[in-house]
Amino acid sequence: MTVTFRHLAEQVALALTSAVLFVSFFVFNEWIFSSFQYSDGINWIFLPAGFRVILVLTMGLPGAIGLMLGSWYIDSATMTSTAWFFPFINGVVSGLTPWLVMKYLIRQGWLAPQLGQITASRLLQVTLIFSAASALSDQLVWWSLEKPDANIWVDVWPMFVGNALGALMMLYSMKFVIDRLHQRQKSTH
Repeated sequence: MTVTFRHLAEQVALALTSAVLFVSFFVFNEWIFSSFQYSDGINWIFLPAGFRVILVLTMGLPGAIGLMLGSWYIDSATMTSTAWFFPFINGVVSGLTPWLVMKYLIRQGWLAPQLGQITASRLLQVTLIFSAASALSDQLVWWSLEKPDANIWVDVWPMFVGNALGALMMLYSMKFVIDRLHQRQKSTH
């Protein structure tokens, strides 16, 4: 398989678009739901979790790389020459966990490579699986790298709830918009 320059440029553009969307919704989430913060890095409603699902399901690896780049950008404020490892690993886990979960679900037959056949029920199940995997992987990294005040057995639950609520809010909002666009398109024909 030969990789053309155009294909590579498209993949880079998808990854950068994913990063910008993830960071934008992170900032938006902080602005609108700052009062719902459980602790540093854990929100009861986390809209970017919806983009984790959407970007990885629609873009695959470029979406995951964009999530990783976006996480690095968000965590860049805490990076120093001596304290770079935690934000680096946090970004890798944040980006690759959803992609690995998607690959596993496809291999197990829970998810078709083409999203056209996904039902609302299956999307809910997949969203909950993504939310749990992201919360658990983040908490395991925080615990293993001894992040101050990290308590995996307590913090994983609010992170899971925040991921699930944020993802469901994003997915149903997008569904609402898509349905309205289809209705408008039908009414003009």
